[in-house]
Parts: sequence; structure tokens; C-alpha cells
Amino acid sequence: MNINSIFPLQSLGYSEIMQLLPLFIISLGAVFSLIIGTHKEKGHSFAFLTSFIFLVCAIVQSLLNMQLVDVSILGGTLALTQFTKTLSIMILFFALIAVMLTNGQDKKEGLLSEIYALILFASAGMILMVSTTHLLFMFIALEIMSLAIYVMVAMRRTSQFSAEAGLKYFVLGGLASAMLLYGSSLIFGSLGSFELVSLAKILSGMNTISPIFLIGLGLVVAAMLFKIGAFPFHGWVPDVYQGAATNVTAFMGAAVKFTAFLAFAKIAQNLIFISSIPQLKWFQNFIWFVAAATMIYGNFVAIAQTELKRMLSFSTIAHSGYLLIGLYAMNAKDGSTSSLVLYLFFYALANLGSFAIISLFEEKNQKDLHLEQIAGLGMKHPFLGAMLTVFLLSMAGIPLTSGFIGKYGLFSSAVTAGEVPLVVIAVLTSVVSVFYYLRVIVYLFMKESGKEVAKYNPITGAFIAAFVSAVATLQFGIFPKAIIQFIKMISR
Repeated sequence: MNINSIFPLQSLGYSEIMQLLPLFIISLGAVFSLIIGTHKEKGHSFAFLTSFIFLVCAIVQSLLNMQLVDVSILGGTLALTQFTKTLSIMILFFALIAVMLTNGQDKKEGLLSEIYALILFASAGMILMVSTTHLLFMFIALEIMSLAIYVMVAMRRTSQFSAEAGLKYFVLGGLASAMLLYGSSLIFGSLGSFELVSLAKILSGMNTISPIFLIGLGLVVAAMLFKIGAFPFHGWVPDVYQGAATNVTAFMGAAVKFTAFLAFAKIAQNLIFISSIPQLKWFQNFIWFVAAATMIYGNFVAIAQTELKRMLSFSTIAHSGYLLIGLYAMNAKDGSTSSLVLYLFFYALANLGSFAIISLFEEKNQKDLHLEQIAGLGMKHPFLGAMLTVFLLSMAGIPLTSGFIGKYGLFSSAVTAGEVPLVVIAVLTSVVSVFYYLRVIVYLFMKESGKEVAKYNPITGAFIAAFVSAVATLQFGIFPKAIIQFIKMISR
């Protein structure tokens, strides 16, 4: 077997080239940003402007591509449909906010100008990852994304915490990638295909499967659970979230989680939730247990945290548990992924905004912002305090925020799928999460400032990123009908 049989080559027509144009644009933007960022005096400013302009152009082109017909490239390896193009626009939007958040933060934290190029390279990998159902190509896309993120995490060179986080993430991430590749090879060896849709058809006609396939699937599932930070594969999350620069943490918590979870959803839908094979019930039960344990562990451990980034890291672990419920919701009725995509998108907005606000009050090389340091800041900076309150309430799932719409849609879909016990656990743990989210709000507005109160660092990029995220969070929370109908339409 040669590479042409795995990725069949084909000539690209006008439609295919236009559909790939956003990917070409951000790839060229990354290269130009890398080169122009070497300017001795204005390298950071030039790199920011270059990456910003190319991202805006990519988003505009992606919106224009929504009018074009769906195409498949490399023998169906890349599927550029209305659904995948919408996911790509969301990823580009997250990248644009991350670039704005990085502007100013890069000089403050001593980050190299190459960080802008790395954001674009990572975004290219993410777009490829959400556009494929091919296990081997998914691995390649994952590595394009991951290698850029590894460097970004460790880029805060003057901080020992950043170096430690980068090393830990690189070693554990490399192990997960190896498990994904080896597991995929075992699946190919047992069924003869890397294509998820083809594998699903093969499995649907079988009553039993070989142990080789089960071992391969187990390795793939473990690798993806690591990437999304679910219990018990969560060990890297708190240290990496704390050690990385806050703008990098925000990008990871939004775009990386968004991409990894959608990739895992494809794998689960095509390889796990197949009713005709009894052995796959083991994996379904395992995911059920992981979802419950992740929600319980993440929320209860977050209560004990007194540092904001560490608290939000355990919060994101808990949200991974909620999102795992979406895998069961996908199997209700027509198997739509709309509730999962909406929850991911709304959570990413709140996550980006929260870390943008945190970056405005952190000192250089600070590992984390303590609760005592934000006491009274809501009264001194009411607009910033109000925006952080909106993000926290959204993550808690309070009405009039997009987070409530996301949770309601996800939980109701899971109930339709018959997973009432899992939804009960989710609701109860969501009540627990309200405690530690409200505690931050109490410190912001109802506690007197102490001796170690954090100082406001006016960074225009971070403020704009927070403002855009806050407007979107309230907009989709108060007027959610349009986006819900659109996502449901393209998810069919």
C-alpha cells in the first residue's frame, strides 16, 4: 500500500481552490508574520497587524464560501461542507480574539513575536482537524495544532512555571499522540480503513469484533480523553493553565478544547455508539462513568481553589464532563451535533473573556491571581467587574447568558436520548459550580481591598477581546433563536 491509496490525489478545480482559500490565507499569514516579526524595533507590532489582517481576510473568505456547494478533497479525506465551514469560521473567530488578547500581553510577558504565527499555524491544524473524518489525517492535523501549542505554552522564558508547564504538556501530549497513532493503526489492521464513515458502515454489518480493534479503540479513546482534559486524564490541565501566559491559556481553553471535542465526537459517533455490537457497550459505559466522574471531580475540587486560573482549570475539567453528555445527545433522533457545538461555542466565548480580564490585573511572570488580590476591584473598575461577572454567570449557566442556552440545549437533548441519571448528576454539579463562580463575584464587589490588591494594567487588546466576548455572550443569551436555528440546519 502506498500514500496514494490512503490519500487519493485529485486535481483541484475552481470550487475546491476557493474552499481551501481561507486555509491558504492563514498559512501564508503565519509565514509572513514569522518573517516580518524579526524586525528589531517593531517586530511585535508588525506581526500583530499581519496576523490580524490575514485572519480577517480568512474570515471574510470563509463567509463568502458559505454560498458555494459542498466539496470533498483527497478522496473524501477533507469534507468542506456547510457544517465544517461554520466550525472553521468559529475557530478563526477564536484565533482573532486570541490575537487581540496577545497584543500588549506579548511585550508585558516577554513573549516572542513568533507567537502570532504560532496562533495561525495552530488554527490551520484545527481547521483541518474539524474538516476530516480520516483517522490518519486527523492525527496529522492534531500534530500541526499541538506542536504550535507546546511552543506557546513554554514561550514565557523568564518564568520557571512556563518552562515546567511546557515540558509537562509536551511529554504527556506526545504520549497521547502516540496512543492515537498506534490505536488508529490497530483499527486499520483489523478493519482495513482509516475513514470513520467507512468504518461505521463496516461495524454496522458485524455482530462481533476482534480484540485488536477493541485495543486500538481503547488507545484512541484514551488519547482523545487526554486532549479534552477529562478525568482521569486531566493531570496536565491545572499546571499547564497556570504556567502558560494567560493569552495562551485562553486560546487553549477555547479553540483547542473546541477542536479536540469535535474530533472526539466524530470518533464516538462512528466507532462507539453502534448498537449492533455488544462489546461496544463497554466503551459507552466507560464514557458514562468518565462523564459523571469528570463533572463531580472538577466541580468539587474547584471549590477548594483560591487562585483564579487554577479554579478555572478545574472548571474546564468539569465542563468536559458536561460536554461528554453531548456524545449521548448526538444519538437522540437524527444524531445532530447542534447542542454540542452550541455549548462549545458559548463556553469558549466565556472562557476567552474571563482570561482576558485576568490578564488585565496580572503582574509580569505572575503564576496566578489570588482571590484576595481581586477584592474590591469590581468597585474600582465597575465595567471590567461587570464583564467578568457576565462570563462567570455564563459558565454557571445562569439565564440571560449564552451559557444557559448551551446547557439547556445539551441537557434537554441528553434527556431525549434517555440519559436522565447523567443529566441529574450534571444539574446537581452545576449547582455546586455556582458556589465558586459567585465567590469570585463576591470578592469583586463585596469585599474590601487588602494590602496585596492587584493593579490594573491597561492593555487595549485584552480589553477589546473581553468586550467582544461579553457582547457576544449577552447577545446569544438574550437573542439565541437565530444561531440555534442556523446550527441545527447545518448539523443535519
